[in-house]
Formats: sequence, structure tokens, C-alpha cells
Amino acid sequence: MPALRLLSGIVAFALLAIVLVGGVSAEGAPAYSATALESGDSVSLTDLQGEVVLLNTWATWCAPCKTEMPWLQTLSERYGAQGLQVIGVSIDRAGKDDAARSFADDLGVTFPIWRDSSNRFARTFETTGVPETLLIGRDGAILHRWKGALTEENQADLTLIEDALAGTVTDASQVPSAVTRVGIPVAFAAGVLSFLSPCVFPLIPTYAAVISGMSFAELRSRDRATKRKARRATFANGLLFVLGFSLVFMIFGASATALGGWLQEYRIWIARIGGVLLAVLGLHLLGLLRLPLAGRTVQMDLGGRSFGRAGTFLIGMAFGAGWTPCIGPALASILTIAAADATVREGVGLLAVYSLGLAVPFLLATVLVDRFMTESSRFRAWLPRVQKVSGALVLLIAVLLLTDSLSRLNEYATWSPF
Repeated sequence: MPALRLLSGIVAFALLAIVLVGGVSAEGAPAYSATALESGDSVSLTDLQGEVVLLNTWATWCAPCKTEMPWLQTLSERYGAQGLQVIGVSIDRAGKDDAARSFADDLGVTFPIWRDSSNRFARTFETTGVPETLLIGRDGAILHRWKGALTEENQADLTLIEDALAGTVTDASQVPSAVTRVGIPVAFAAGVLSFLSPCVFPLIPTYAAVISGMSFAELRSRDRATKRKARRATFANGLLFVLGFSLVFMIFGASATALGGWLQEYRIWIARIGGVLLAVLGLHLLGLLRLPLAGRTVQMDLGGRSFGRAGTFLIGMAFGAGWTPCIGPALASILTIAAADATVREGVGLLAVYSLGLAVPFLLATVLVDRFMTESSRFRAWLPRVQKVSGALVLLIAVLLLTDSLSRLNEYATWSPF
């Protein structure tokens, strides 16, 4: 039952992607304590049980933190009477209490400031930089995380806080992040468009022959026994091949997100520089600008050999790296979103969704390669138009990053698979 096995493999891969990128599920806040800046007393999250807490980590050297602090003060004043407790946690090193106090006073902050000079905050909550904010419900569950500075008057954020105060939000899956709501469909579309790129689509028969260890004649055979054998071999090895290149892409996603976390202070510039580069790549795909290296891919001479199951997985990883220059614009778009706006988990998940968009049509085409070789010639005339669609998608992502509109777009994104 090749079709049933194919469907099972696709469903399993889709579930993995959903689990990775589906946002933060409601989790109990771990035990965390710090020192109150004013009194020097030990304070703990458990002392705030029963209140909705907006827990923000910041530092005096962090420019986005300084920009964000007045908005946190506004939120404290606007929702304080309804039970919102805004807490700022300074992670400046020991001996910087006066600097932290001066920083807060200069910005008119009246909400409590805690000191955590050893940055236990990062280890406890697995954060990657500053600023980062957690919304904690009355029962102590972490409802939502914001990576980077909060956006003023973002209706999606305000609705989330108001729902938490009203007790109508009990699960973070009800409030997916901008990366989840906007990034998932974009990542999947980018994967599909990558499949239709000139370095993947025309070479499907070659990939099918490599991963199955069979000749073109056997793949196109009309003999039922030979056809069944070809489809079984292509599916089993094709799934390993897909997992191989997917692993490479997800590693790229984790690396890009980790880099974005280390450079959190410069998140806006990462987005802007990435946006400019993507705009150039988009113009290249539209044919308005020529970049000689952007259309190249790494070629591998496999000699028509069969490499076995483990070998097929490794070949998939090698092809993932080899495809990268050719499918670069679409892949770079998702990596830039991951570096600028995603958590590590979301970054890996976005690349899993991207891989899913590439893997589903790839598996279908390789399992049904005999039909593909017959019908694909009709579609090849459309490849230049598909490339222009890819260019338009890349340009759209560039605009979102350059205008810092990804999070704002979340206000209008009503679709969510969760």
C-alpha cells in the first residue's frame, strides 16, 4: 500500500512540524526568585500567585529595552487596577544597582524592578537575549512569550493581556505568535516554490533513480511487479532522503535563531539587512537584476549507485546543502524571519514547515515518477512564471522585515491551524 505509507509518512512529518512551531503550550512557571532593587529583599514568582504577571528581562546597555520601557509603564498604569503586575528584571552584572535604578528613574518607571546579576532568568526560562517578556496567568502558567521589544498599541498583544486578566486564556495555543500565524503559511509556500525551482523540478527522475537504485527504464516500466517494486523502493528511500535534507534545513533554522538570540540587541538591524538582501534576491527572481551565483547549485556525481538506507539519508543531507545556493532566495527568506523574530523552537519549526512544503510534492513526484516523467514536460513551460511568483513572495517578506510589519500583520491574521 504505497499510497497509505506515503500518507502516513507525510502526516508524521506534518505533526513534527506542528509540534515544533506551534507556539508555547501552557506550562507551569518554574520556581524563580530574585532580589528587589529597592529593598534588597528576596522576591519570588510564587509570591505573585493569583495575579497576572508581565515579566520582562532587560539591561541598561540594551537599546531596545530603553525604547520598550515606557510602554511597559503604560501597560502597568492601564491594567494595574485589573490585576496586571508588571515586573522588570535587570540582568546587569553585580555592582550595577545604581545604574539600574537610574535607568528606571530616568524613564519614569514605577513598577517593581528585580535584580538578577547572574542572569538566572535566562537559564530558568530558556531565553536567548534581552528584552524578552513572559505573560504568566493567575495559576502560574506561562501563557505567552515575546522575543524582542513589545510593539506599542499592538491590538493582538492587548487582547491577549485582557483575556488573561479575564481568565479566558488558559492555553498558549489559543494565542499563537506572529511567527506561527504568519510564518507557517509563508514557510510552506516557500517550500512548494522551491520544489518548482529549476534545480529541483526538472531533476526529479534523477533523484528518484538515485534514491531507489533503479534505472529510468525500470522506473517507467509498465510491468506491474516492477512498478510496485519501484514505488516501494522510491517511497522507503525517498522518505529517508527527505528526512536527510529536512534535518539540514532545521539545523540552519536553529543556527539562524541562535545567532539572532545572541545579537538580540541588534534584532532590528538583522531584519533590515536581511530585508535588503531579500529584496535583491527577489529582484533577481523577477528578472530585474542578474546575480550569476544565485542560480547555481552543487552537483554530485553518484554514478547510478545504490547507497542503502543509511547512505540515502546521508545523500539527502548532502543534497540539502547542495540545493542551498539554487533555492537560496526562498530558504533565505525563512531563515531571516527565524533570525529576526523567532525563538529557537520556532526557528527549527519554520524550517520543518519549509521542508514539508518541499517534501510533500517531492515524495509524490518520486513515488509516481513514471507519471511525472510523462506529464512534467507540459508544466516546464510554466517554470519561468513560477520563478516570478517566488520573486514576489521574497519581495513581500523583504517589505515585512524592512517595515517591521511581521508582528503588526499578526493583528489581521485570523487563520491558525491550532
